[in-house]
Amino acid sequence: MNPMLRQGSALLIAAGLAGCTAPEPPVLATPSPKVTAPAPPGSAEVAKRPSDSASEVASDSDDDVSVALDHAGDVLIGQRFSEVEAEGEWHSAGLSDGEAAGACEYYERGSLPEGVAMMVEDDHVQRFDLASIDGSTEAIAQPGPFGLRLGMSEAEALKRLPPGSTRAPHAYDPETGHYLTWQDPGSDLAIRLEIFEGMISTMYWGASGAVELKEGCA
Repeated sequence: MNPMLRQGSALLIAAGLAGCTAPEPPVLATPSPKVTAPAPPGSAEVAKRPSDSASEVASDSDDDVSVALDHAGDVLIGQRFSEVEAEGEWHSAGLSDGEAAGACEYYERGSLPEGVAMMVEDDHVQRFDLASIDGSTEAIAQPGPFGLRLGMSEAEALKRLPPGSTRAPHAYDPETGHYLTWQDPGSDLAIRLEIFEGMISTMYWGASGAVELKEGCA
């Protein structure tokens, strides 16, 4: 299989989850407004916080930046990119070059934790990927929600995640890979893990519809 598919580049969606440990609520400088779901394109609202059962476990290191189903650092699912654009220097994947306003784009750096990229559509943050936009995952130490890390075994992932995850064959290599997806029952937020050779190769979290996409925003 192509190594890029096995890594699950930030332009391909992947994975899912399962488990049992409840994490702490998201840590934000300013509480996010409560709405019923992550904001769809064209809405200024941000995502509803995950339910208590979907809170995030404590990080393994004091250097880890807070992430949960609704945020990465201080950036929220459903938030307008234009609201955070001035907060640092952003690197884009260039997907929207020459496209009409509102086209899909991926960004990293800026105010995001190192190793985290985000999908933006119609100026709204839809998803976070624990992967760089060039597909490299080798140096990423930042954990995802629930303390999950790249290279962690599926068995360990299942211990850390709430119950109720679903498993499905990988879209590009169903013989050796599969997805684990967990949907938060208290919000329209989800996380998907991509599993190869019994280990997490990449992960995505945010709006449930966004974590199911296979090619960028399509």
